[in-house]
Amino acid sequence: MKKNKVGLAALVGVGAFALYTVATLPPAPPAIPPVPSVIPVPNVPELTAYDMPTGHVTVSNEPYQSTYRSVSLSDLADRNLTTGVYAGTPYWKQREQWFKDHYYDTLAARKVWAPGTSPETHKRGDKVTWKSEPIPQYVPPPCDQPQPTGYDAEGCRYVNQLFTDVAATDPAKAQEMRDQARRGRDVWYKGTFGNQDENYLLQSRVVGKDHMNYPWLDTRTRSERFTKWGLINDPDCSEGDASTNWYDKCQDPHSSGVLGYRKYYADPIKDKDGKVVYNPQTAAYSKDEIAKNKRFIIGHPCVQCHVGFDPTNPPENPNEPTWTNLTATIGNQHIVQPDAFFLGAPESSPARQVLKGGRLGTIDTSLVASDWMNNPGTQNNIMDFHNKRIFSHEMKDPVTGKISTANTRHVLKGAEDSVGEHLALIRVYVNIGMCTEECWTPNFAYPGRMIGRGTEQSPLRIMQCAAECDPWNYADAKMDDLAAFLITGGPTYLMASKDKDGKAGTDFIDTKVVPKGREVFAQECATCHSTKMAPANIRNDKIALGKFYEGHVFGKEDYWTTEYSEAERNDPKFIARYLSKDAAGKLRPNQFAEKGVFGQDWLGNDERTPFNIIGTNFCRALHDNHNKGHIWEEFSSETYKNSPSPGSVPRVLNRMIPFIGGMKVGEKKVEGGPGYLRNISLLSVWATAPFMHNNAIGEVTYLADGSPDFTVAGRIKQFENSFAELMTSDNPKDEKHRPQKISLTTEDTKITAREDMQGLLKIPVKKGTPVANIASVNPHSPLFMGCGDIVENNGHQFGVDLSKEDKYALREFLKLM
Repeated sequence: MKKNKVGLAALVGVGAFALYTVATLPPAPPAIPPVPSVIPVPNVPELTAYDMPTGHVTVSNEPYQSTYRSVSLSDLADRNLTTGVYAGTPYWKQREQWFKDHYYDTLAARKVWAPGTSPETHKRGDKVTWKSEPIPQYVPPPCDQPQPTGYDAEGCRYVNQLFTDVAATDPAKAQEMRDQARRGRDVWYKGTFGNQDENYLLQSRVVGKDHMNYPWLDTRTRSERFTKWGLINDPDCSEGDASTNWYDKCQDPHSSGVLGYRKYYADPIKDKDGKVVYNPQTAAYSKDEIAKNKRFIIGHPCVQCHVGFDPTNPPENPNEPTWTNLTATIGNQHIVQPDAFFLGAPESSPARQVLKGGRLGTIDTSLVASDWMNNPGTQNNIMDFHNKRIFSHEMKDPVTGKISTANTRHVLKGAEDSVGEHLALIRVYVNIGMCTEECWTPNFAYPGRMIGRGTEQSPLRIMQCAAECDPWNYADAKMDDLAAFLITGGPTYLMASKDKDGKAGTDFIDTKVVPKGREVFAQECATCHSTKMAPANIRNDKIALGKFYEGHVFGKEDYWTTEYSEAERNDPKFIARYLSKDAAGKLRPNQFAEKGVFGQDWLGNDERTPFNIIGTNFCRALHDNHNKGHIWEEFSSETYKNSPSPGSVPRVLNRMIPFIGGMKVGEKKVEGGPGYLRNISLLSVWATAPFMHNNAIGEVTYLADGSPDFTVAGRIKQFENSFAELMTSDNPKDEKHRPQKISLTTEDTKITAREDMQGLLKIPVKKGTPVANIASVNPHSPLFMGCGDIVENNGHQFGVDLSKEDKYALREFLKLM
């Protein structure tokens, strides 16, 4: 009952604080300013000696074990696979050539504060008093020369193995494609666009400026960064010493030593008279400089979440990987993310306790622009995006306001980003901190408000953001290049892998049962997990499904013979129906002979399936930030926002209310777009367990030193234990059932009745409280839970009634994918 008393205090506290703040209206969402006839270009500082790299690295031509795709944007255009209606705002289109000339200069940005203003004087909702300025970075040389860092040499190695077919007939065109993919890779690894401000200006309001730091920046943590936090050390860095002020020694001076975290000098610290009392570029080392963010500020490119160990080629030492051990698009299955941002705060702080509700390899992307639901999810596994299904949606151009029909792909867990990849990509940069104070924070609910304006989100307006935050334009001008890189990402296949002890991936698959497993997959799984769509009238007919998928190859062409028995492969009728001879006389499956890499099954149909059919924890499906009137309104299509309701969910009273908390009081209809989860791809599923959108089905295994087991053998253990749990009933009444998983707080903590944790009333929350009890409550409307579902590993009961033999065969088949 103690917890319930706490909850009542929370409710009282919210109401009391609302009365306190009722006279102080939050600012209205910013208006869209008119487009000036001439848009000025920003000042670009000169590169200094500090900014220059120090390596001299020869480009390798060692082939990859992972699969990459020679697919270009022109290939998509030729096949009518481009998406969206957005073509950029006038704020960068007017300066298009300038952005090309300053491509690398504009990968990062900083605020130049007006006299008398600074991060210390700026309060939430204050007017913009700064200008944005690029943080220049070096331009890498062409790939026929030695490279200034190992990163650059690896980028050349990557693109040099793409488009060899084009190079055979048109070398200039192939080079153009390679250059674009390389630039896109640099955006993925280095583009931060001023997003360091999210932590130093916004998040620090929650945890305090003294706690908004990164203890792992200390080079003496290098040998345990992966083991403790799942962080990936930059292969171009080594442990530093007193001469580097106890930061890593790196070829790229803007590398923090950890991939996905870029360092830039902080502004000088001045006294009240404006005299510089601390110059971060020249100051002597002080023991408190990391804790006080004195020397460097940290920006976050996309690889903070997406770079991980190549499952086909794991490192010998996870804290000292080489570039050959890494892949940029699989998603880091082992990172303690985003806890890495908040390690300067005590473990008992509410921010860290809420973050512990996410399992390894997950991140709650709606923590900042909060949807008031505890719904962490895995990072998207970016593989073969050229083969994702195309959908036709009605969408509004945020520049012209015109509504028209265009293609889109379904990207997020519920397919919320549904206006094309360009806007989907740039929205991610805003979500990780770009333009926080100019475009994002003004549209959040205002802490402490209970009445009127500021109690709910308002939509971010793209034209306003581009007008008032030039880093939006820095990024916007580069999104096509980024897309060009991302579509070259392909699967990682167990059959091509080699473990750190030399054991071949083929030793982990019982290939004898794979043909049987393929039959089971065709009958039980393919209607959701294949891009070859079965007609609706046979989707419940297993015999008909088996016939429909006859001759279809689900996996890689190289391994197609493993999917079929010898008798099937040698059957003249099979050969006549499903195989074709190429110019060399080799028999190939028709889908590859006709379409090449575009014949690869993406192993997911991307259909939006109602949450109540899938049965998994439905908090992620209820995510509503893309609804009309909410923060990401302009990033979802009209078709999405007008989706039919998938049903209703119980209204659950705030679980912290005394005596009655957790009671169901009627139902709430789900509408406006949410309520669905898309049927995801199973490409490389052997390498990305645990399962589901929240990694809750299955368990990570660990090595003796405490590291998550990143080896091929470890991934297989995790895949097999996850598969076993997936194939088990989630009904606690069944004799054999999954153990229910509910994330609990690990320490006693104290919260307040506001999302920024400010306010006088400190409310104790006991260790062992479900994290959702505090993370799934909207402090502006605290009577009901934002989402009342707290069990994390329910659902997906498809296949649980299969025989033991069929389950085993299906498991081995999936290892081939």
